[in-house]
Amino acid sequence: MGTKFKEVNTLSFIGNIGPKTERVWKEVDEEVDIIGCKDKFDRPCQLIAPLDLLAKDLPGDGDTKQIPIFINDDVRIELMHCRSSKGTDGRRPAGFCETQIQVQNKRVTRTSEGDFELAEGDVLVVPSNISHENSGDGPTTRLIVYTRSPVQIAQTYPLKESVVPNKQCTLLKPTTVLDKVEEGGSGGKHFELVENADIMIETTHRSDAQRIYHRGFGQDEVAFQLSGRRATLTNQGEYMLDTGDFLLIPPGTSHRNIGDMATIRIILYTRKPVRLADEYVERARQAGQSIS
Repeated sequence: MGTKFKEVNTLSFIGNIGPKTERVWKEVDEEVDIIGCKDKFDRPCQLIAPLDLLAKDLPGDGDTKQIPIFINDDVRIELMHCRSSKGTDGRRPAGFCETQIQVQNKRVTRTSEGDFELAEGDVLVVPSNISHENSGDGPTTRLIVYTRSPVQIAQTYPLKESVVPNKQCTLLKPTTVLDKVEEGGSGGKHFELVENADIMIETTHRSDAQRIYHRGFGQDEVAFQLSGRRATLTNQGEYMLDTGDFLLIPPGTSHRNIGDMATIRIILYTRKPVRLADEYVERARQAGQSIS
């Protein structure tokens, strides 16, 4: 027998829009229920390391590379890397809202509503009717999330009154509100950023291991390692995420984050299942990388 942990089961989509999320608490034995789990799963976890792929030059590549990672009909999760000071516009699908999350270095997004400078961890929401371009000093990486429906600031985002009003674009600087967030029961500090009926995006800052397990049933969960290096222990195995890595955690998978490095993660919950984008698979094939 191993160490006992509390496990929270979320039975419906994690989000503040729509019906309240249903939660059930259980107890699990880490050695028996997690490490020694013999269950069969309809879908496996998927660990994706796209930064390695973005570093490889393939025919047709320019100074700006952008590749989709996980997608469904309503959501596209992509990664962009710009090597030059001025990057081309992204490949936003017509009519989609764009949420930019800065991963590496600073970058300015210029819009008709003004210029927005994004530092690591900052979030900018650009509505579908606002065009933009970006520029900055040196290379940069951004996580880009396209959504068919507009997103709004999450109902539980701290200090919503600090956000500039009367703007269609929304700039959030999560690190500036950390001192207003209490440490949760699972350890670390986490809070929601933006949401709509199809996706909830939150951030987690921690320097210790998560104290509880989570098992979701009403959504796919995609973890993106924004900074540092941290492992996730699941009942499908253990996965180590370096900066820029993604981990897809499908419904029914119990998991907790382990390790003691100071890290930041972005967690994306989608109401509908996501799949690995065909374009990513093809690019990996051209680069000679295997997809697990």
